[in-house]
Amino acid sequence: MTAPASDAAPAAVDVVTLLESYGLCASIVRPLTGGMENLHYRAETPSGAVVVTILCKKTGHEAEHYARFLADLRTAGAPVPRLRPLTAGGWVSVHDGHPVIVADFIDGRQYTVMPPHLVEEAGAALGRVHRLAAHVGCALPPHLRLRVDEAAALAELPDDAFARWARTTLRETDYVTRQTVPMVAVHADLFPDNTIVLAGQPGRGVVFIDWEDGSRDFPAIDVGMALLGLCCPDGFSLPRARRLLRGYTAGSGHALDPRLVMDCARYAAVLVSLRRFRWQRAGRLPADPARTHTALMRPVTELQQLWPQMNGP
Repeated sequence: MTAPASDAAPAAVDVVTLLESYGLCASIVRPLTGGMENLHYRAETPSGAVVVTILCKKTGHEAEHYARFLADLRTAGAPVPRLRPLTAGGWVSVHDGHPVIVADFIDGRQYTVMPPHLVEEAGAALGRVHRLAAHVGCALPPHLRLRVDEAAALAELPDDAFARWARTTLRETDYVTRQTVPMVAVHADLFPDNTIVLAGQPGRGVVFIDWEDGSRDFPAIDVGMALLGLCCPDGFSLPRARRLLRGYTAGSGHALDPRLVMDCARYAAVLVSLRRFRWQRAGRLPADPARTHTALMRPVTELQQLWPQMNGP
């Protein structure tokens, strides 16, 4: 769901210097793999390991709003890493013109494909976010919306199977952005690489990282995106979807309209696919058959076909 990060990676010594403004002394610094949009570094400090994140697409003003959003989410009880404050106050510093935040490193495991029981755990955690952080504010606009430039790109696509699928699906599902229910704090990019299963705890639990696409939005849109991220490892998995929604209902305290959730997943799939198409053409998307602009067409078709069986055993 994200675009590749900048090639301008700082040296370890730059990260050490950055951390001084947070009152932290780093002994070991190394880059972290994963994530396609920002640059991440793990640093060992006397007060614990931290992750230095260079935000490659946000302005300083947007980064301040983002940091406030993360801090408020944690205060509300959402499963997010703790931000480290600057000694002078606030959370955002700057490196080479890009804003920087520092958060605690979360010790745990990330899965390429999450086991089904952990999909349910993630659904429950997402439900708790929507319930506990319902009133957390965010000045950043919802991410899962068709932008003007994307609409123009869609109109210019050659008349092939992908274009017809994208245009038809958007016509049938754009109503999901005009709901009358209250908006809540959302993650909007709940894929396995943004979910950490905690280590060394009897009941495990999960923490959500990389809230860069987070904002306030309708709950069903966030769950629809999670269906794509957690329930389509190789085509659409009905058992995983059942677990996700069962967990979500337990965590949030209420059930969502199944048809609405399905259409939110379809709507989100078009946005993800369009963005991948543009990044692919610009040479900014890694060669990965699971992330091509057409990769979601089959899972979404299967989702529509199997969805009437959602309430089955």
